[in-house]
Amino acid sequence: MKKHGPRFYNSILAIGMLLIIVGFLMFVIFSEETESITAVLWPVLLMICGSVFLYFTMSFTKGSFQLFLGLFLTSYGVFSILFSSGIIPYGINEWWPVAVIDGGFSLLAAGYYKHKKMLFSYVVAAVSLVILGALFLFFSFHIIRGSFRNFVTFVGPFILIAAGLFMVLLFLFQKKHSRFHLRDESDEMNDDNGFFAD
Repeated sequence: MKKHGPRFYNSILAIGMLLIIVGFLMFVIFSEETESITAVLWPVLLMICGSVFLYFTMSFTKGSFQLFLGLFLTSYGVFSILFSSGIIPYGINEWWPVAVIDGGFSLLAAGYYKHKKMLFSYVVAAVSLVILGALFLFFSFHIIRGSFRNFVTFVGPFILIAAGLFMVLLFLFQKKHSRFHLRDESDEMNDDNGFFAD
């Protein structure tokens, strides 16, 4: 059986991503709920930009920052297409916190892809974003009535205590299980200064 080089598989990846984008675009164009094509143009641009980042990350750079951007832009573009076309009810005024939740999941996936393990810093940041986005969703859909400021004043201390307990438990859990890895200062100096450095 003939072996193919990296260029062949990179071409397959590019064609696959292009077909996914075109399929989503056709789905929206032929949807009866779509009011205008221009309403879904910017989500399609988000998907295209995200796909470009994903392609170069998976084919060449292997960088976590590029993967984070690719996942974030692509998934938020898909979600934006769904509510712009009316498939998901309500609009951007209600659904904007999904971007924060999406950022959390994208960050977690980027960290795991880069390091092949769950790192403490990625997990804490990702979980914090998901919880914060879910909290914003409750306010944007008026499930929690009242002002956000009053809510933070009343519930804020409990959230901080719960976050602190979570971090302590996560530390203890990762110390006990080898799948999780807490990097020490020498690792940090030898590697990078932030979440996304390559």
